[in-house]
Amino acid sequence: MTLLEVTDLKMHFPVTKGMLSKTTGHVRAVDGVSFSLDAGETLGLVGESGCGKTTVSRSLLRLIEPTSGSVVFDNVDILKLNPKHLRQMRAQMQIIFQDPFSSLNPRMTIESIIAEPLRNHRQLSKKELREQVAYLMKKVGLLPEQANRYPHEFSGGQRQRIGIARALALNPKVIICDEPVSALDVSIQAQVINLLVKLQEDLGLSYLFIAHDLSVVEHISDRVAVMYLGKIVEMTSDKELYSNPQHPYTQALLSAVPVPDPSMKRERILLKGDVPSPLDPPAGCPFHTRCHEVDSQCLIEEPIYRDLGNNHWVACHKR
Repeated sequence: MTLLEVTDLKMHFPVTKGMLSKTTGHVRAVDGVSFSLDAGETLGLVGESGCGKTTVSRSLLRLIEPTSGSVVFDNVDILKLNPKHLRQMRAQMQIIFQDPFSSLNPRMTIESIIAEPLRNHRQLSKKELREQVAYLMKKVGLLPEQANRYPHEFSGGQRQRIGIARALALNPKVIICDEPVSALDVSIQAQVINLLVKLQEDLGLSYLFIAHDLSVVEHISDRVAVMYLGKIVEMTSDKELYSNPQHPYTQALLSAVPVPDPSMKRERILLKGDVPSPLDPPAGCPFHTRCHEVDSQCLIEEPIYRDLGNNHWVACHKR
């Protein structure tokens, strides 16, 4: 069952100039993104820094207001909701932020942080609140006795667990994980990823998992979407993407993933140049300035995002 359906989502930030703040252009941070998320599924969203992953995640919750498109959650278009109904909907869609050091209020105890969504959305007594906070802390591997401590008394991995407990407080159907392990060391990353997998099995959660690290995404995702310059250029199942990447950008990303086998030799695809500015994206295919397979068609005509078969979607003239 499809739980979340995103269609042609766009987020264009205006660029202003002068005393009268005249709009001189737009930064196309997200430029026509479409995907779906089924109940109990994990969709990985990967790409370079600045490609629009975090903007997508915040647009889905209307933490920033999208320019256009539709976000249908449980058969309701989120972008058309009034503030009252939007607040009710947010109980069903939560987010785990990227930085565990800045996403927690340093003046609040852990009990207050985890209990805050419960106070806002549920009518519970003080005893019920404490019991629910203790349950959530146990669920994410923290000791309830630590509830009266402050965020600075915890490590990075523990702080991210607090963020996960806060996201779980209202029993959401969808959790958006915005690079939840990128600020953590490798061993702690594995602990947090395994925790997210276990919680999904126990509670039937759906994840939109955003990350840089393709190996992390491979471990947790059912399907993977690859973003470049505000657009999704390839999307398919995790096994299909890692065994049979079609888009030149995806091939370059996968060639950079280290393999723990010294005897295995594979070709490394080096991308030339930098990512173009979303303020002035190139004509034609957005990837043609760095592509090793570019031809004249790529310079003038934007490729159609189409299904190659077996639900393998790619935007490339060569495929």
